[in-house]
Amino acid sequence: MGRVYAEVMESVIYTPNGRGPEYRPSSFPICPILVHMQFMKAAVDGFYESNMHAGGGYFTTVGTAAHENIQYYMGTTGKVYGHWKCRNNKCQKHHDARDLYDEKGKIIRPGILTRQHTTKNTCPSCKVAMEYVEICIDYNGLKGHIDCIYKMPDGSYWVLDYKTSTKGLIKGNKLPKREHLMQVPTYCYVLEKKYKMKISGFSLLYLSRDNPFEFREYAEQWGPRRRDEIRDLIKNQKKIYRAAVNSFIQDKPELAMKCKPCQVPDDYERLMPAYEDCPMEKVCFSKKLLKEVMHHGLPADRLISVLDMTNNMKNYVEDEDMPRVKKKKLKDPIKKLKSQKRLTKQ
Repeated sequence: MGRVYAEVMESVIYTPNGRGPEYRPSSFPICPILVHMQFMKAAVDGFYESNMHAGGGYFTTVGTAAHENIQYYMGTTGKVYGHWKCRNNKCQKHHDARDLYDEKGKIIRPGILTRQHTTKNTCPSCKVAMEYVEICIDYNGLKGHIDCIYKMPDGSYWVLDYKTSTKGLIKGNKLPKREHLMQVPTYCYVLEKKYKMKISGFSLLYLSRDNPFEFREYAEQWGPRRRDEIRDLIKNQKKIYRAAVNSFIQDKPELAMKCKPCQVPDDYERLMPAYEDCPMEKVCFSKKLLKEVMHHGLPADRLISVLDMTNNMKNYVEDEDMPRVKKKKLKDPIKKLKSQKRLTKQ
């Protein structure tokens, strides 16, 4: 059976319910080539494919369980700011907080959060400690969920993000990871900029998967240098994501190629998260081959289907940095595509 187990751990399960590309801090740094190719595959298949190795599924499941457990117990400090829902199945508040679905899986009544925007984590009815619900940020289309916002004694807030990791990595010298130093400070910037919260700093807590008492923390005070850096990062990442969208819609690969982070092979090792080999590595550094792979010639209805199934796509089809007068003259690519489709039907 050991041989069967080893084979299963290398297996992959494919499903048609994957999540498409998203403009999220957890996606930084964005590769416009990979985003463009995801759009192309979805246009052909009619859905975003989800694929997970057994090993990847194992680590994801362990990570999710670890997050939920830590968030629950961190809430008992009375210092974690967020949303809460009762988890006591003998309390009416618990049942009120649950989503209700019909027989087809459609939500017929969304659950009601027991408490919102507070550090009070006990149920007002049964007084039992509640389940933490991550706060969702939305800043000009940039969306994300925050693991923990901790209220400091002076009334300011400290942002935490939990990362499960291997024991060897925690004891090594490869932390913090570059992409994590993009993600968590972005939360700080948005909380301060949009939600007017006083942020004093942030921490990355790397937790051992096999021993929760072993961890490594990277902590940093929030200040002008990091704030300016993240402001520029957000602008740059939005520009890259928009380039990927327009590259796909207009069938102009050069738009994505122009702003891809890896211009030479060494850039990949230095700049991008390398959990597994990049699927484009064999063609990415040959402009001719890459352009041939990215060209699609898809009809308008296929493009529209991808627009419809992808979150927030409409936010990225125009260049908001264009001068105001010129921008007014720009035609909305989505409307143009839909009008083309109507004309074709007629």
